[in-house]
Amino acid sequence: MYREDYIMRLIERFGQVILYLTGLQRAGQYHLALAATDEALRNALGIGSNNLASRSEREILALIRFADRDNAWRELASYVAAILHAEAAIYAAREQPDLAIPRALLALQLLSEAALAGDALPDYAPPRAHLLELLAGYRLPPRTGIALFSLYEREGAYSQAEDALFDLLAEDPTSPDLIAAGIAFYERLLEQDAVTLAAGGLPHSEVLSGLAELRARARS
Repeated sequence: MYREDYIMRLIERFGQVILYLTGLQRAGQYHLALAATDEALRNALGIGSNNLASRSEREILALIRFADRDNAWRELASYVAAILHAEAAIYAAREQPDLAIPRALLALQLLSEAALAGDALPDYAPPRAHLLELLAGYRLPPRTGIALFSLYEREGAYSQAEDALFDLLAEDPTSPDLIAAGIAFYERLLEQDAVTLAAGGLPHSEVLSGLAELRARARS
């Protein structure tokens, strides 16, 4: 009971901070919003925005797990991702992609890790779709692409999962691991009924076509 109460209080507090930051952002008060995001990150992890943005997602996750209480790391990761998303949106609006892209990427990576580790994320978690919009034209690291591939399949977004898979294969077309993962993906889809596949945007005929292509790559 204590853990559940603690996490609910944590979610409420984080949600209030994100609402405040979002309000400043929407009002165009970018200077105040960035000062607030920096303070929020210092309070959460002990380091400011510029320091955080220069680190890898592995380092940030280590900081989050170090600061974790009562196994609430997913809530904290979602919170940090939401702060980074707010900053990325501000820097994008100010046409500063060199500052926007690293923050959007880190937010996406943290969000993906938290999503893969459990079920629903808190309401204050940033929208993945907008993070991907902020990263349009940017080549995602393979680790991030693999996480997206897994998430899309789990969510039943099979067409998006296939797109993520072939984005990865475009960078490494002969990778045995990627080809094997793709074959396993299509074989799992063959166990789904036609209605489920259609809802996921990938009809049975396209599943067979994709499977045949990857099996051919595996033989070559």
